[in-house]
Amino acid sequence: MRTLMLIISVIAVVLWINHTATAQNFAIEFFADSGDSAMAPDSDSLDIDGKELTMEAWIFTTGPQNGDGIIINKENSYECAIRAGDQLMFAVRAGAWDWWGGGKPTMQEWHHVAVTYDGKITQGWIDGVAAPGASNINSGPIVPQDVDSPFQVGRRVCCGGTPFKGIIDEVRISDVVRYTGDFKVPTSEFAPDENTRLLWHFNEGKGDEIEDASGNENTGERIGKAAWVEGAPIGPAPVEPGGKLTTMWGRMKAVL
Repeated sequence: MRTLMLIISVIAVVLWINHTATAQNFAIEFFADSGDSAMAPDSDSLDIDGKELTMEAWIFTTGPQNGDGIIINKENSYECAIRAGDQLMFAVRAGAWDWWGGGKPTMQEWHHVAVTYDGKITQGWIDGVAAPGASNINSGPIVPQDVDSPFQVGRRVCCGGTPFKGIIDEVRISDVVRYTGDFKVPTSEFAPDENTRLLWHFNEGKGDEIEDASGNENTGERIGKAAWVEGAPIGPAPVEPGGKLTTMWGRMKAVL
């Protein structure tokens, strides 16, 4: 019996190491084609109507944008983009629906970008630092207008799509203000919580379906020529293998 248990425990360790070593870590690349996007149908969880919002992603621009290079879009609700070639800008439908913002993420490098709205100020963030061009124009709850519009990454519904040129990873939409001051840039993938409305890790690496890790079933679809690419800036959150192996071992002992 001891020999059998030892063999099983060794197999469990080998399987765990193999799983860790082969974990997928992809992102999705867009080529400034108006037909390319990652898209999910409208849902109640994406129609944020309160006074708090955070939208964020990792981006790698591969060249200047041709107009508004859309990162995230829920038409007439909230969106952010690299506009005027290289500036992070945003729009939130909480009164005025217009572009604001500033700050220039450098091209050919990975950057974490975020936009927060707290009912008074809409603030952009680049690599954990408040970006110039914060707006105080809006001062009420977000009021979605085109409630049936899809959620999109890499393009928008109107205006010719204004597609993004570059790579996008780790998109999260939250109904809470995640950042109120300069912060440490995330070093691993986000974990969902009660305020997460959508969370796309883009780790599929093949096929067209994009899993939503938020629990809200906002499953996405890869559309057009958007392509899976390796070399995403961050990987899965670190997991202590000891805890996993202890759990696995306990289950095997129960079976034995």
